[in-house]
Amino acid sequence: MEQQEAGVAALVFRAGPLFCALPLAEVVETMRPLPTRPLAGTPPYVRGLTILRGEPSPVVDVPRLLTGVTSEIDRYVAVRAGRGPVVCATGPVLGVQTVRAAPPEGPGTMFTGASTSLVAAVGRVGTEPLLLLHGIRTVPDEVWETAAQETATGAAA
Repeated sequence: MEQQEAGVAALVFRAGPLFCALPLAEVVETMRPLPTRPLAGTPPYVRGLTILRGEPSPVVDVPRLLTGVTSEIDRYVAVRAGRGPVVCATGPVLGVQTVRAAPPEGPGTMFTGASTSLVAAVGRVGTEPLLLLHGIRTVPDEVWETAAQETATGAAA
């Protein structure tokens, strides 16, 4: 597996037992966790909706999405997505680093399902593996529709 020479500037954080990173080009802002309203009928990794800069935004539990288990959430990281910002609930943010990673490939790749489209590359932090994520677009249409209804309701009030 050949690594990218230049690397990419990325925000590095913990997601449960995993080290993860998001390219800075996708990051809007980081913040303490905001009040979040759960939504029935959504996948377990969707925590619900929060109000971000006056607009309802879906919150994705990144540790749960990647590992299947909920871990302690220390930070929210807002990222750009097609239909509006998505808030990633994460563990501690460790800072900005240049990440050198290679795309997961080959017949033995361990990534399937949502992980395939979410994990852009695999690198390391010290002796630990690091997942370079991209395209947090795993929010179901129903959640976006609820967010749009919340916006319309807020505008009508």
